[in-house]
Amino acid sequence: MIQIAEPVSSSKIFKSVICFSILTLFFCPDLLQAQTVKKNTLMGSNIDLSHWMGDIFDSSKGHYTLKDIVIPGSHDAGMSVLTATGGSQKGTINECNTLTQSLNIEKQMISGIRMFDLRAGILKDTLYLKHSSSDCMDDAIGGGYGEELEPALLASKKFLEKNRSEFLIFTFSHFCPKEIAIPKLAEKIVNIIGKDHVYIAGNKKLGDIKIADLKGKILLAFETAKFDNPGIVFNSMIGASDEMLNFRREYAATNNLKKLILAESVFFNTLKTQVAANDLIRLDWQLTQSAKEAAMVCNAFESDQNSPVFDGAVFLANVLSRHKSIITHARNANKVLKTQINKWIDDQTITHQNKPNILYVDDAGSWITQYCIELNQSALYNSK
Repeated sequence: MIQIAEPVSSSKIFKSVICFSILTLFFCPDLLQAQTVKKNTLMGSNIDLSHWMGDIFDSSKGHYTLKDIVIPGSHDAGMSVLTATGGSQKGTINECNTLTQSLNIEKQMISGIRMFDLRAGILKDTLYLKHSSSDCMDDAIGGGYGEELEPALLASKKFLEKNRSEFLIFTFSHFCPKEIAIPKLAEKIVNIIGKDHVYIAGNKKLGDIKIADLKGKILLAFETAKFDNPGIVFNSMIGASDEMLNFRREYAATNNLKKLILAESVFFNTLKTQVAANDLIRLDWQLTQSAKEAAMVCNAFESDQNSPVFDGAVFLANVLSRHKSIITHARNANKVLKTQINKWIDDQTITHQNKPNILYVDDAGSWITQYCIELNQSALYNSK
């Protein structure tokens, strides 16, 4: 005989809610933070650093190249907002396992970010920036659409018209040709930005591209096979490449800070003897959610059955497992970034030979720009 459970009394519900609230205060500040990912970035309120490059790279440093400096970069730059979800399990997608940034692209530019990782996909005939487990959302287990691409590009054009001493690097990857042909996407991007704001590299080598030549421009880099468009620079991310631009980086693929630090330490030590003229060194400073975290965190806090006991049980499971959102992981890692890089500089893990050119982070804001300014004014970046 099937037994019917007794209805949960209002007093029991109240006690459950109080109990889980108390547990949250003691065990889970991270999950509380995961609910408020749109608040200010880790290092406090962002400040206007719209023209920081013009301020420190004056005429005396106009001959510096991209290989001589360090700039702040934004991972999955368009994912400060979750506009829509996609993939075969789109019901599991939410802000906690999709958002990588707290500021939209326009605000990131104002806060000093100069390199942007962009991944375009089509939703209802409109191009959006995306974060997906596969290049094509239809093939993905899950993914999300963030900002619309065109408004973000128009914001960059407006930014450069106002701040002519600055330049931007937009790197596009994770293409889905069945949604839009890659050459057609490139043509759209160039037309929206305007050819006057697109840097034309021609036959130049990476070491020939001077800061002075880049001012007021966007360097558009596509990680794909070559096609005919003078406004596109083709880049790779491998150990050695014949392309004009090759990003050297190490993606740690871990949610453990110690493992991230170890992976990057090994990477920089390896680079001491393996840097080519076309290499742009990028420190990829991301902690990645585990599959369990991505599936659990922020999911089912409000069940379809409207059961506070069930919701509380799921919440408690997240608490005890210390599951974190992407933003929470980022803030934990970002707290130690400056200290760790300074340590690597002091112990010669990072030298003039292998110094990073891009500090590539989640939850990017003025905090990382201010550190890049500090580095660019240090002896390490002023030995030319």
